[in-house]
Amino acid sequence: MDRLTFGGMVRKNRCMPVQRSAHESWSMLGVPWRAAVEMAWDSYRQGGIAVGAVLTDGTENIVSRGRNRRFGTMSPRGLLAHAEMEALSVLPAEKDRARGSALYTTLHPCPMCLGAVVVARVGRLHFGAFDPTWLGIEQLPQHNDEVQRRWPDVTGPLSGPLGEWLAVLPCLNTNGSLVRAMESTAPHRAELARAVARRLGNRDRLPDTVDQALEQVWDLLAEHGE
Repeated sequence: MDRLTFGGMVRKNRCMPVQRSAHESWSMLGVPWRAAVEMAWDSYRQGGIAVGAVLTDGTENIVSRGRNRRFGTMSPRGLLAHAEMEALSVLPAEKDRARGSALYTTLHPCPMCLGAVVVARVGRLHFGAFDPTWLGIEQLPQHNDEVQRRWPDVTGPLSGPLGEWLAVLPCLNTNGSLVRAMESTAPHRAELARAVARRLGNRDRLPDTVDQALEQVWDLLAEHGE
């Protein structure tokens, strides 16, 4: 599944040919996407769930960044310490300015984070991979007129190996609901997550940067991302 209908609109990311190298594919990502993925990798390296997010203004300048702080060594920690909530914390009070903003997040938002996007009237939402825990959340606009009016323009997921990377990485530091949902809805990705975890090895030996990590597992991602 590489596209989904959101509030009556379908947007699909451009396909990224699998034959490109990890370095080439990483270099082709826009600045907001690279920043969000870097935040996800930082979270993973700190023992957290690998989700990152950035908020941009109307000209695509990054105004804030966030990463999941639910687990790991980072603070502040807490049940609601999601990447999207951290990135959204700087939204302006003026709803018109918020409407010109865009949220980039490596994993589709949960109900809490998506609710924050809708209430704040964020104009655009870009997500890198589906979260199988919350499949069906895109149907919310069908049940409430105000949600429909405030629903953002949604684009995602990313295709190819990078999309696979963003789908499986959040599974590696947890054995909770996300992993169970992945096992149920996409067992091939659950197996890919285990293979990536084995290849990356112990946390104290992880690569410092995302591009180094991608180089290390690119063949696994490319095989599944075709």
